[in-house]
Amino acid sequence: MKKRSFTYWILTAFAFASSIQIGIASPAENEAKPLKAGYHEIKAKKAGLLLKNHKDLIVLDIRTEKEYVAGHIAKAKHVDFYESDFKSRLEKLDRKTPYLVHCASGGRSGRSLEIFRDLGFTRVYHMNDGFKGWMKEKLPSKKGKPEKNKK
Repeated sequence: MKKRSFTYWILTAFAFASSIQIGIASPAENEAKPLKAGYHEIKAKKAGLLLKNHKDLIVLDIRTEKEYVAGHIAKAKHVDFYESDFKSRLEKLDRKTPYLVHCASGGRSGRSLEIFRDLGFTRVYHMNDGFKGWMKEKLPSKKGKPEKNKK
């Protein structure tokens, strides 16, 4: 009986150690962590992962319409930073929704963060390498005009 019990424990320990080595994750480890409140600086690669795991994350592309038409992240909302109604369009958005904001290379979107803060947005992810970083990572994009009547 002792020999059988000892063998059982050895096999159990071996199975446990093997599962750790091959990287079997528990169900909790596979779940996406909630998006944190605050303002976060991220690169395109991380943005791609966040979009994959968080369907509630809204992409705000703040480039010009010409830039947007040439290529953009799927489902991105277009709000041109240079348009006179930029701030008023942001004012219409839900402040508690998480947003991924980007421009071409991080300049305009970086400057826009002050406006987001002033308006009280609580969860903003700034893709600081911009759409150029997105393309450099070979992440999916599409071409075409933004949807109208979303102003």
